[in-house]
Amino acid sequence: MKVHRIIPVSRVNGPGARFTLWVQGCSRGCPGCFNPLTHGDGGTDMTAEAIIRKIPAGDVTGITVSGGEPFEQPGELALLLEAAGKKGLHRLVYTGFTYEELTAMENEAITGALKFTDILIDGPYREDIPPASPWTGSGNQRILELENGAIRSVLSDTAESPGDGEIIITETGAVIATGIFNSAEITQ
Repeated sequence: MKVHRIIPVSRVNGPGARFTLWVQGCSRGCPGCFNPLTHGDGGTDMTAEAIIRKIPAGDVTGITVSGGEPFEQPGELALLLEAAGKKGLHRLVYTGFTYEELTAMENEAITGALKFTDILIDGPYREDIPPASPWTGSGNQRILELENGAIRSVLSDTAESPGDGEIIITETGAVIATGIFNSAEITQ
């Protein structure tokens, strides 16, 4: 799997403490995408097993996979999500595709990845539609609870207000901003 970045513990990229990774590569080209560095070439090749070994023991309850576009690497995504599930981790995946687009592809690897997904946040990023949840980048995106690859329910709201971000300072002094920030709160 081509990996752009990993945050070992995050509290804004899904429910609870999450191991969060962004895959490298996306051909969707959503205007205004706030993660353009994940498009194109680059990243680090990692196996599902190597990624799972990076998860801090006892510190997280789930894994979040974002991008880039995770479903452009469906075989590796399915292996990662299956391994995470075997460790008892909740699995959340972001995608610019809709659930219906993914299932219409009739791709065995995509079907497998969906079977190992607990929450799918689907739909292209739309910069003209403000987010309705701290977990979505734009208001058109849905939060789908899946069971064995099928939609179990559509979650409507995960918090009182949209925009939930965190700033992480790594051991090397790098500063990482993650989550969905309300643009009025960000100054440059």
